[in-house]
Amino acid sequence: MWKGFIDSHLHLHDCRLSGHLEQVIAAAESARVCRFFCNATKEEDWPKIITLSRMYASVMPFFAIHPWYADSVRSGWDTRLHDILSEYRHNAGVGETGLDKSSTVDPARQMVLFEAHLEIAMELCLPVTIHCVKCWGKLIAVLEKYAARRTLPPVMVHSFNGSFETMERLVGLGCFISYSSRIADPKQIRLRSVFLKTPINSLLLETDAPDQINPLLTDPETLVTTFNEPVVIAKLYRLAAIQRNLPVEEFAEQIWYNATIFTNKAIHR
Repeated sequence: MWKGFIDSHLHLHDCRLSGHLEQVIAAAESARVCRFFCNATKEEDWPKIITLSRMYASVMPFFAIHPWYADSVRSGWDTRLHDILSEYRHNAGVGETGLDKSSTVDPARQMVLFEAHLEIAMELCLPVTIHCVKCWGKLIAVLEKYAARRTLPPVMVHSFNGSFETMERLVGLGCFISYSSRIADPKQIRLRSVFLKTPINSLLLETDAPDQINPLLTDPETLVTTFNEPVVIAKLYRLAAIQRNLPVEEFAEQIWYNATIFTNKAIHR
C-alpha cells in the first residue's frame, strides 16, 4: 500500500530553510511527502539535525563531514561521529561524505575522511549517503576494496550524474542511485537515459533542498521560501513515474520499499 513520498536527500537544518521549517514541512506533508533524510555537511550541523529529528518523527538524521570541509575538521571528529552514531544507530545514517574533484580540498585529505566514514558505517552497520563529483573511478575502487573485505553497508549515491557504465558498476556493488530534479530537464538527455536504465529496485529520488531548485518543477505558490523545498519531490515523483510508464502510486511504493532497505528498516519506528 502506498504510504507517500520520501525525499532521500536534503538539508532541512540549512539556514535558508530553518527559519521557516514548520511551514516548509507542513507544505511538504500536504503533498504527501512524509519522510525526509536530512544530511549534515559539517560537525556544526549535527546538534541541529538531532533537534530536528526529535521535533519531527519524519526526519531521519544523517551525520558526516562533506568533502568540501575535509580540511577544516577538528581533532577527534571521528570519535565524536562514532559516539553520536552509536547513540542513534537504530534511526540514523552516515552522510553526506564522499569525493569531489571540483573542490579545492586536497584529494588525499578527502580520501582519508571518506574511508574513515566507511569504516564507521561498516562497524555500526549503518547506511551511507555519498557525494561524488568527477571521482567515479576512485569511488568505485574504494567501494570494491571494502566489498572484497566484507559486505558493504547500504550505500546511496546522491544526485547521481554519472554514466550508464558507472551506474551499472555501482548497482553491481549493491548501491542505490538517487536522482535529483535534473531528470526533469529535457536537455539532460544522457542523464534521463541512465535514469530509465537504472533498475527500479535500485532507485531513490531527492530534492537536495535548499539547493538544486528547478523552475520546471517549481510553483512559487507552493513554496514557503525562494529556495528548493521538499514539497517539490511530489512533482518529481510524478514526472519520473511518467518517464518510466508507471502509475505514480506503484512507482512511489517501490521507492518507499527501496528506502526501507537502504535504511535497514530504521524508518519504521
